[in-house]
Amino acid sequence: MIRADIETIIMASGGGPSLIVLRERSGASATEAPLRTLSIQTGAFEAASISQGIDGTELPRPITHELFLNVLSKLDVKIERVEINRYDAPVFFSNVVLVHEADGGLSEVSVDARPSDALALAVRANAPIYIEDDVMNRVGTVSARKREEADEDELEQFDKFVQTLSPDDF
Repeated sequence: MIRADIETIIMASGGGPSLIVLRERSGASATEAPLRTLSIQTGAFEAASISQGIDGTELPRPITHELFLNVLSKLDVKIERVEINRYDAPVFFSNVVLVHEADGGLSEVSVDARPSDALALAVRANAPIYIEDDVMNRVGTVSARKREEADEDELEQFDKFVQTLSPDDF
């Protein structure tokens, strides 16, 4: 499995599909190979929900993803990870892997989910996203950004953020 992050969400206007671009983590491999991305088409509402989860947008009432997370919390169940695990053109398949205590130990349960729902839950629960190697190898593309550029971009963004902080922020 390849650890990935949401690189970008391209929101469609009109009735067209939106696009979620997942990029493998820069530390995913010790090689100098370019980073790979996986693009998944989804609806505008689904893309908006993922975006709201990333932004931490709080709505006056819980939407379905927040409701599900609230139920899991009440049952002492945690989202362990999300896995994009299969591709049958043009459909991607995923699982939400849940953990809970059972008989004195941890028990793992895998639940089938649409990738858009799985990703919306992952961003809200701060759960890691994984892509099956076979899926990335068959459908992934090489990212335009190189590993070193990705690392430098992340450091540059962090540096800009730190420079905007003041003692009052703490």
